[in-house]
Amino acid sequence: MQVYLLGALLFFVALAVFVFQNTAMVTVHFLNWVSPDVSLAVVVLIAACAGALVTFLVDSFRYFKIAKRIKELTGMNKKLQNEVRDLKNRSSKEKKGEKKAEPDPGQGPE
Repeated sequence: MQVYLLGALLFFVALAVFVFQNTAMVTVHFLNWVSPDVSLAVVVLIAACAGALVTFLVDSFRYFKIAKRIKELTGMNKKLQNEVRDLKNRSSKEKKGEKKAEPDPGQGPE
């Protein structure tokens, strides 16, 4: 996590340096759309924000998918734990029943 934060910090520092050094006016062409003259810094900031938004959406989708799987596995784990507990209880009851049914070795027929 610290490497991720360090990388993000370095990215934003580099972005800030780029923005302050590139204040020229540019025209953006996209498909059939042409923008009015805009500062290159604004274009770069918009592109960085759009990239961050796309990354967030993709990561959120992955997170929800993982959370759903965790919920399924947790439910399955609880079910299996209950089954193990029931089997242990049944086994201990059977052992107690066997001990009572066995004759005491000290009291044999005379």
